Amino acid sequence: MSEESTKTPVAGGSGTGGAPRPAGKRQVAGTASASRAASKRKAPEVVKTRSNPFAAIVDFIRGVIREIGKVIWPTGKEMVTYTFVVLGFLILMTVLVAGVDWGARELVKLMFNV
Repeated sequence: MSEESTKTPVAGGSGTGGAPRPAGKRQVAGTASASRAASKRKAPEVVKTRSNPFAAIVDFIRGVIREIGKVIWPTGKEMVTYTFVVLGFLILMTVLVAGVDWGARELVKLMFNV
């Protein structure tokens, strides 16, 4: 290990005026890692399907509503930001594809004197 990685961060910063470097997660000797701990967990319970199709549809809709309740919905400000990012990306990609198309067309015109 390098000398820098063994240093412990000082509460006021690292001497350069910046924020202290994160130490990261350390593996404690004798404990299972996250992947091994996850493999020891009990498998999810299998839900029996109902023979009545209408009851199965109702169960499905209840499950969907339960899962939607777990979603972290973006705020209005985040939605506006995401919308502008997507629109900007679409404009950028449209200009890029149009530019390549125009360049290829001009190249074909030069090559075949069309």
